Amino acid sequence: MKAALKLIGAFAGSGVWHDSAGKSATYRIRQTNVSTADGFEVAFKHDFDDATVVEARLTMTWIAPNLFRVDVAGATVGNGYVFEQMCHYHMKFGDKFVEVSYVTSGDGVDVFGSSSSNAEGHYIAWKETLRGTAS
Repeated sequence: MKAALKLIGAFAGSGVWHDSAGKSATYRIRQTNVSTADGFEVAFKHDFDDATVVEARLTMTWIAPNLFRVDVAGATVGNGYVFEQMCHYHMKFGDKFVEVSYVTSGDGVDVFGSSSSNAEGHYIAWKETLRGTAS
C-alpha cells in the first residue's frame, strides 16, 4: 500500500504518558519500520527515565486493501488500517486492550495511543513525536 510507505524508515524522538492515577513521565524512542513481502514491521525501543526499557516488534500483514492483521511473536493480537497519512491498529493481550495511531507528515510521525491498563493497573495514554533519522 502506498500510504504505508510514508511510515517506512528509522525514527527517533520523545514521548509523554499520562495515567488515570495522575502520574506522567517522558521517555525517549527509537523506532524502525520496514516493508516486508506481505506488509510491514514496526520495531521500537522506549527508554524511560527510571531506567525501564520496553522493546517490541510487530508484524503487519495485509489482509485486504488498506487493512492488516497484527502479529506479535507469531501470534495474531489485532488488526489495523492505513488511509492516506493515518495508520491505526488495536491489539488485545489477555484482558488488556491497546490502540495506536500514527499520523505521518513531512519527515516525521506523530504517535497517539492508549492502553486499558498499565503495569500499575491504570488506564494510560501517550503521545510521541518522532522524526526521521539516518539509521
